[in-house]
Amino acid sequence: MHGRPFHTLALATATLAVCVACASTNSSPGSSTSITTRTLASPGPGVIETTDVNGTDLIRVKGSPGDAMSALAQIYADLQIPIATMIPDAGEIGNQHLRLPNHRLHGHLLSFYLNCGQESMVGSRADLDEVTMNVLSTIRQGKDAVTTVGTMVQGSARPSGTSSNPVDCQSTGELEKAIASGLEKSLGAPAEGVKQD
Repeated sequence: MHGRPFHTLALATATLAVCVACASTNSSPGSSTSITTRTLASPGPGVIETTDVNGTDLIRVKGSPGDAMSALAQIYADLQIPIATMIPDAGEIGNQHLRLPNHRLHGHLLSFYLNCGQESMVGSRADLDEVTMNVLSTIRQGKDAVTTVGTMVQGSARPSGTSSNPVDCQSTGELEKAIASGLEKSLGAPAEGVKQD
């Protein structure tokens, strides 16, 4: 009887120690996007938490792939993202090596778009470290004058002025939503019941 509380406490302590890299996942019913929060080991006394947002991020719009490419070019310009990749035949447009020394994009701090982890007492690494973003939209032809567009946003962060290995940054989903919203406003969504391969 008296040994049971000690056993429970020891088990809880052991579980906490093992779960330094455990993940908790949340997803909305019917949603293809999952949000995973991970606690990472830190070389210092602080704890770093990072959140992964994974999903298909596909949108269906009216018009041809050419229409979508033209609309995306304007949307990227509006978002102040210089286009470094534009391959119409492959249906690709974006910037796979975007550097933002001022840590801001379209009026927001980079932490609005990327989660690169956060050290206690310091702040978001996306707003402090040297960050490189990879933003790429892919266009695919569908049926009945409907085009599918998917946007991928990734990044990496490295402490300023160091040669240490960069850490991966995960998208918060905000930039993908901004691009999708711009496409819907520019080209319109297909009518209900229109199917695509």
